[in-house]
Amino acid sequence: MPKTYLRPIVALAVLVSLALAQPAWAESLSEARRKREAARQKKAQLAAQLNELQASDAELESAVGVLSGQVKAQEANADAAGQAVRAAMAAVSEAEARLAATRKRLGELRLAVVGRAVSAYVRPHEEGITEVIQAKDLGEASRKRTLLDQVNSSDRNVMDQLRAVSQDLSLQQAQLEKARKVAEERRRAEQAKLGELVRARQQQERLAGALQERISEYQSEADAVAQQEAGLSTLIRTKEQQVAAQMAAAAAQAQLAASARAALPGGTGLPAAPSDPGADGRVSGSGLAWPLRGPVTSPFGSRWGRLHAGIDISAGMGTPIRAAKAGTVIFVGVMGGYGNNVIIDHGGGFSTLYAHQSRLATSDGASVAQGQVIGFVGSTGHSTGPHLHFETRVGGSPQNPMRYLP
Repeated sequence: MPKTYLRPIVALAVLVSLALAQPAWAESLSEARRKREAARQKKAQLAAQLNELQASDAELESAVGVLSGQVKAQEANADAAGQAVRAAMAAVSEAEARLAATRKRLGELRLAVVGRAVSAYVRPHEEGITEVIQAKDLGEASRKRTLLDQVNSSDRNVMDQLRAVSQDLSLQQAQLEKARKVAEERRRAEQAKLGELVRARQQQERLAGALQERISEYQSEADAVAQQEAGLSTLIRTKEQQVAAQMAAAAAQAQLAASARAALPGGTGLPAAPSDPGADGRVSGSGLAWPLRGPVTSPFGSRWGRLHAGIDISAGMGTPIRAAKAGTVIFVGVMGGYGNNVIIDHGGGFSTLYAHQSRLATSDGASVAQGQVIGFVGSTGHSTGPHLHFETRVGGSPQNPMRYLP
């Protein structure tokens, strides 16, 4: 076959293949949209199930954001459903108007037909024939015959119109019922969308209220703790200096004692006791262990307009709190917004702080080992509920605990 004949065939094949491929593209796009919508709804469902009391600040903020997006999406769906209902109702109104006009026309035609029938009864058709026969000449007869044909033709036209309008009436009645059914289906769909919107708003308002309460409580706690900051930093630096001096004196005495023991026959120093690795068995390169197991619900740093000088670790009331590292207790007692508080000096200007305890389990000046219980989780001072507020300080100034924990 010559190449000139092949070109149209190839072009036709390409067009057919493209035509067949387009539905696949459309289906793929529709499926992608469906999956995206399902994923969005799943994400919103998980956000709605979030326990606002146990969630971290970031989780709570994220859930509120997700549900706010869900509310906007549901508002758009409800608006679209409302527009669909209004369009359907407009179609119903238009169909009713057409039907009313057709019924009016049908009534007029029926009256015309009745009038024709009465006229035919009063003046039968034979009279017209008689008049033609009795005409004086052929011209008059022709004119009367033409007039009679016109009357008969008009009668047939009226009957044809009556039949056509009757058929239109039946068709328009069916169209009206269909329009009403569509409008009712769309109204039910609109009610379902409005129900989804109400539920989405309720979920969003619940978590948004919890977030706002969390923010208010956090700000109040941060303000109360900030009032202690200047005095706390001074206290820590003063106590650290005292501890350093005591440790230096103790080290000197220990050195003298060790020298004396070494001078004795077979004398040797005593081995150091192994330290407890802490709450979860892990120790960081900085030598710190977690003081207890639990999620961090509020991180270190500036948040909602306030500085959070430590991290909040969620735990149940009465959970044991362990020393993050071996050291000397330099404060035990109540300290304003911190409530029941323990501060441990670890040497080198490094200290840790454990606030809001329900009960204290150590004493001022005590030497504690890593992992030793120093108190129990509570909600004393200005607290948002049972948790441990844990701080790490260098030279009395707060640092991010996550930099030192494993």
